[in-house]
Amino acid sequence: MYIELHAASAFSFLQGASLPETLVERAAALGYPALALLDADGVYGAPRFHKAAKHAGIKAIIGAELTISGQWAVGSGQNRTTRSVGSGQNRTTRSLPTADCRLPTKTWRLPVLVESTDGYRNLCRLVTRMKMRAAKGEGAVALEEFEGYTTGLIALAGRPILDAAHYGVGGLLDRLVGLFGRGNVYVEMQRHLLRDEEAANVTLDSLARAFRVPVIATNDVRFAESSDRPLFDVLTCVHHKTTLDAAGRKLARNAERYLKSPETMAQLFADRPAALAGTVALAERLEYTMADLGYRFPT
Repeated sequence: MYIELHAASAFSFLQGASLPETLVERAAALGYPALALLDADGVYGAPRFHKAAKHAGIKAIIGAELTISGQWAVGSGQNRTTRSVGSGQNRTTRSLPTADCRLPTKTWRLPVLVESTDGYRNLCRLVTRMKMRAAKGEGAVALEEFEGYTTGLIALAGRPILDAAHYGVGGLLDRLVGLFGRGNVYVEMQRHLLRDEEAANVTLDSLARAFRVPVIATNDVRFAESSDRPLFDVLTCVHHKTTLDAAGRKLARNAERYLKSPETMAQLFADRPAALAGTVALAERLEYTMADLGYRFPT
C-alpha cells in the first residue's frame, strides 16, 4: 500500500488506491516539480516510483511512515538472543529478539523523509529491526530505538502526536526534537474539510511556536483524483476483510484525500502562508533520490 501525504505547491507525499506511476503522472499534469512517496513501514514502492518520476521530470523524494510503539521495544536489551550466520571464518552472530516477544497494542504513525544517503541507510536499519522481530504485516519501533539512527532523516510531526498520550502532547514533540534535532523536525497541518481538523491545527501551530520548529501544509493523499474514492473504499475493505456495508468508520470520511493542484492547496491554506512557504522550503532542501543509492535496478 502506498502511503502519501500531499504537500502544498512544491511536493507531495503518497498511500492508497493509485499506483506510483498514476500518481506521478497526475502530479506532472498538475505542475508539481517534486513528489515524495512514503510506504508503510518500508520502501517497497521506491524503485517504481523513482523510475516513473525520472521519466516525468519530477524529483522523487523517498521516505516511509513508520509505526511507533508507545513502549520500549520488546525483544531488546536482556530479552535478546544471538544466532550464528554463515560458516567457518565467515561466521558472524546476529542479535535477535526472543521468541516470546509481543508487540504493544498502542501505536501511532510517524512520517520520515530521507535527506541523504546516511538517512536512507538509517531508515532501512530501522525497518529491518522492526521486521526481524515481528510477523509479516506487523511490527513497531519505539522512539528510544531512533537513538543513533536519525542522521539524514526528517521527521514530520502531525496530528498523531496529539493522540500519543504516552509522552504527553508537548513531551512527544520535545522528544522528537531531541532525537532528530530542531532543524530536522517539521509540524504538518492538513485540511480535509473535517470538523475536528481545525482545532487540531490550532494546537499543532501552538506547539510549533513553543518548540520553534517550522510548519508545513500537507494533504493525506490516498488516490490521484476524487473519482477514485470508491475504488479506495473497496481496497480498504479487502485489507480489513470486510464489506462496504459493514466497514463503517474504516472507510474514508469524504473524497478530499486526492492529489490537489498547487492552486487548490494555496487556497486551502491562504490564511497560513508560513505553512505553504515551509512546504516549498522543505521540498527544495530534500535533494536525495534513489539515483544516489549507487545501485542499478533490474530492468
